[in-house]
Amino acid sequence: MTGIHALRLYDTSSSREKEAERQQLAADMAAFEAAGGKVQTLGDTPISHTSISRRQVVEGGIDGRSAKRGKKA
Repeated sequence: MTGIHALRLYDTSSSREKEAERQQLAADMAAFEAAGGKVQTLGDTPISHTSISRRQVVEGGIDGRSAKRGKKA
């Protein structure tokens, strides 16, 4: 393949630039952790679609459901 067929996009990073950014990020994280910093890793808890709709999540989530249950009982 010649240079005509493989045109580089000017708004994307080269693999060399990406590797430099990876190394810089790794160094920054190591310095942060060495200084006592901690990174909180969040999970991806799914919403059970059988008990709550997307609209209910947006409008009040579990708190709104708990209040409604208290009124019915």
